[in-house]
Amino acid sequence: MNIAIIIPAFNPPDSFLALLKTISTISKLTIIIIDDGSFPEIIIKNPEIIILRNKQNQGKGFSLLKAFNYAQENGFTHAVTLDADSQHDPKLIEMFLEVNENISLVLGTRKFGKDMPCHRRISNKLTSLIISFLSGEMIQDSQCGYRRYKLNEICSEIFIETGFQFESEILIKLLRKKCSYHQVGIPTIYGNEKSSINNIIDTLKFIRLILRSIIKY
Repeated sequence: MNIAIIIPAFNPPDSFLALLKTISTISKLTIIIIDDGSFPEIIIKNPEIIILRNKQNQGKGFSLLKAFNYAQENGFTHAVTLDADSQHDPKLIEMFLEVNENISLVLGTRKFGKDMPCHRRISNKLTSLIISFLSGEMIQDSQCGYRRYKLNEICSEIFIETGFQFESEILIKLLRKKCSYHQVGIPTIYGNEKSSINNIIDTLKFIRLILRSIIKY
């Protein structure tokens, strides 16, 4: 495997630089950051870290797909994705790498316990049940962004969603095609960081994804 670490970031918290330092300390993998229209723009002094920029905020899905295509075009076969808010422990990257390289999707799964805010527990359980129904597979945590992707499986597909729903669209499309997947348990980490999710708008977009999945896919 030739693996890149991909991190989409939009106005990341102060902990972001510490996260990058930790990753660079424990791993020699290439890090690709997608600055999704942050203001001020993200500046990283480490020349070994690649930064792709969107002039305007385009959404998490748009940014991830841009990075996936860039990585594949530059010889990478797999990508591990982390969020920029330090909710994903970089020390677990090795656990994702240990899974057979032929597996299309390696999905981080959190426990929906007291460590997760109540409204997030309800939302994540509900969306995971819906994605499981639509994909025909039992997905424990459809909203976790800590994943490993086989790039040729992702880059050969056409996706519609450009926001947070993109990761759900990936699950529906690939799992309906019986692409292989493996789920690994990860800790639930929540701090005081501000979420970029708009509850009303993103809920409506998720409903739209469901309807598309039922009617079209």
